[in-house]
Amino acid sequence: MPQENLPLSGVTVIDLTIALAGPYGATLLGDLGANVIHIERAQHGDFTRKWIPTEGELSYYFSIGNRNKKSLTLDLKSEEGKKIFLKLVERADVIVENFVAGAVNRLGLGYDEVRAVNPRIIYGHVSGFGQDGPYKNRPAFDQVMQGEAGIISYTGFSDNPCKVNVPITDYLAAIHCAYAILAALLQREKTGKGMDLDVSLFDCSVTMMLNLMNMHLIAGMQDEELRMGSKYFLGTPYEFYPTSDGSKINICVLTEPHWKAFTLATGLDHLTDDPRFKTNKERLENRAELTEIIEERTRQKTRDAWIEILLEAGIPCGAVNSIGEVINHPQVKHRKTIVDVDYPNIGKIKMFNNPVKFSDFEVEVRRPPMMGEHTDEIMEWCGYSSEEIVAFRKKGII
Repeated sequence: MPQENLPLSGVTVIDLTIALAGPYGATLLGDLGANVIHIERAQHGDFTRKWIPTEGELSYYFSIGNRNKKSLTLDLKSEEGKKIFLKLVERADVIVENFVAGAVNRLGLGYDEVRAVNPRIIYGHVSGFGQDGPYKNRPAFDQVMQGEAGIISYTGFSDNPCKVNVPITDYLAAIHCAYAILAALLQREKTGKGMDLDVSLFDCSVTMMLNLMNMHLIAGMQDEELRMGSKYFLGTPYEFYPTSDGSKINICVLTEPHWKAFTLATGLDHLTDDPRFKTNKERLENRAELTEIIEERTRQKTRDAWIEILLEAGIPCGAVNSIGEVINHPQVKHRKTIVDVDYPNIGKIKMFNNPVKFSDFEVEVRRPPMMGEHTDEIMEWCGYSSEEIVAFRKKGII
C-alpha cells in the first residue's frame, strides 16, 4: 500500500527525542505513515549515534528507535533555530520530546509557545517521573526506573534481586506515548483543539506490577518472597526445567486438568493423587520436592522431544531460546518480525518490524536516516530558499 494511504499519512510529527522511550514512541507513529522529522543537534547530531555497536556512521542502537524518520539538524538554543522550529510547528500536528521535565519550557518552546502559533498542536512529553511532583527534575534511564518502580526488587531470586535485561520501562513509556497521541488526534477531530500530554516512565512502570501489588497488600507477601527466579508464585509446575541435551523447557501447569494431563504425558501419573501434590495449593507447599521429581524426569529426554510430547497432551510449553535461536526462529521468519534493510555504504542490516499485523496494509520498514540527511528538503518545505539554507548552514544553525 502506498505511504499516502496509511492511517497517519498527512500527519507531521516533530521528534525532539533522544535515547529510546521518546524515539520509539515516534517510530511507532512513523510506522503508521506519519511524516516524522527527527531534530538533531546541529554539528553533533543525536548522541545515541555514538552508542555501540557501530559500523561506519551507523549506531545499531540508534537504528532501533529511529526507523521510518527523516533527520533535520537544528540548533534550538539559538534564536534563529527557535524561529525555524516554530515555523515547523505551524505545519505540524504533533511534537514529541523526552528531555528532563521543563527543559522545553526553559528553551521557550513549551506548550504555551507552540500553541500560540498552532492551536491544533499535540505536545507529547515523555520523562522519567512526569512533569510535576517532587521527583520531576530527576534525570532517568531504564536502570533508575526499574529500581524506583520496584521492578528490580521483585525480580530475580530471594537473595539476589536483579533488573530485567531489556529496557522495559522505555518500551512501556514509548507504547503509552503513541497510544496517548493517537487518542489526542481522535479527540482533536471532535474539538478542533490540540492537547498537552504527560507520559512518565515511572507511572507506566508502577502500573506494570499487576497482581504483584495485590500479593503484597492482600496476601502480605514481601519482595523477597515474590522473587522466585523462573518460578511463579501462583502455581507450579510453572517454570523451566533442564533437559538431556543441556537445554531448558518451559512448562506451565496452572489448572488441575493440566496437572493430570502433565503427569500422564510424563509418566508421573502416580503423583496425580499424591496428597503432597493433589491440588495447586499442596504443590506450592511442597514445591521443592516436586521440582526435584520433575527435573529428574525432564533430564531423560531432549528439549524438542519433550515439547512434542507435552504439546500433544495439551500442556502449554516451549523452548528457552538463546538470542541466536530467536533470530532464526521459524515464527520470526514467517511473520517477518526481523527484516533486512539496506543502509548506505554498509549493505543489509537487520531491523525489527512493527509487531502488529494490519489486514488492510503492511508496515514498511525504512532505514534510520543519516544525520541531517533531510535538512534541505525540510527547510524547503518550510518555505526557506536555497540561499537562506546555505546561510543557516554557514552559521551552524542547521
